[in-house]
Amino acid sequence: MAEDIKKVEELDWDSPVSAEASDRGEGNIPPVGEYGFKVIECEKTLSKAGKKMAKLNLELDEEGQHWKVYDYLVLTTNMEWKIAQFFECLGLKKKGEPLQKMPWDKVLGATGRMKLKHETYEGRESCKVDRYLIAEAAKAPTKPEMPFEV
Repeated sequence: MAEDIKKVEELDWDSPVSAEASDRGEGNIPPVGEYGFKVIECEKTLSKAGKKMAKLNLELDEEGQHWKVYDYLVLTTNMEWKIAQFFECLGLKKKGEPLQKMPWDKVLGATGRMKLKHETYEGRESCKVDRYLIAEAAKAPTKPEMPFEV
């Protein structure tokens, strides 16, 4: 593993930049699909429109491939569905029940599953979180309702 790591050198303010440097980030996005993830950073910030927003840095690890994906949860009612999915996915909210307070303090290091999609913006393809997935066990009722005793 250590032999796969390239030596990172510090650049100076006046250092040259190689001709092929901009090509290194091309095509380095995960394929469309479902992935397990870990929240490695959650920053409370503001969107370009000045709305409160959580900037999430999510780490994907699938069959030895590692990627970082960013998602932005803007705290507005039209994004409430995705915020609910996010907390349900992490096991911090139960589906169908209200959440009295968003538990941002429990997000860092939490794990879950997501579905990724690709989008093209200004001619460049990128990946985006399509939705957060809730584990089947979390969705299943704990005890079936019976109208009579067995």
